[in-house]
Amino acid sequence: MMLHVHLKLLLLLLVLGCSACAKLDITTEHDGSTEFSQYRSFAFGDPTEIGDERTPDEAMLRSYLEPAIAHELIRKGLRRVGQNQGGDVAVYFWVNVDSATQRTWRSAYGPSGAYGKAFESQLERNGTLVLDFVEPVQKQLVWRATIQAPLESTKEQNIDLATEAVVRALEHYPPTKRK
Repeated sequence: MMLHVHLKLLLLLLVLGCSACAKLDITTEHDGSTEFSQYRSFAFGDPTEIGDERTPDEAMLRSYLEPAIAHELIRKGLRRVGQNQGGDVAVYFWVNVDSATQRTWRSAYGPSGAYGKAFESQLERNGTLVLDFVEPVQKQLVWRATIQAPLESTKEQNIDLATEAVVRALEHYPPTKRK
């Protein structure tokens, strides 16, 4: 009986945990000629070096995303170095939030019995996180993850979503060699 309760609880936790995973749309691409085993250190690059400025969303998330990215790369055996120390690979990331109003038309009978049509508006926010690994000498993109997901309603939920996105995307780094 107790085992049955524990199995139900475990199943519930798995379903709840995977609901966040299901929302993440992750694609990765890489330069097939790159030997990723040569990368032993990384540094976060400054996007202004390549002409891009931070958006307000990136500025807010930077203090959460950099530690999450660093943690995952350190777990994979890479060593973090400062920007001026020149890591073997430079890590850049960009965040974008798109908002769109979705309208749903409804046809129904009202309380007075009259038939009417109305629409319901709902604001939908979708986030995109792009994570780039660049060979710093030649400034060549060697690996990219693009993660898209509908955003949650609170800042804390979105921070958790972004952290989960980083973990899931970096499961694909380094890429496996195709034979």
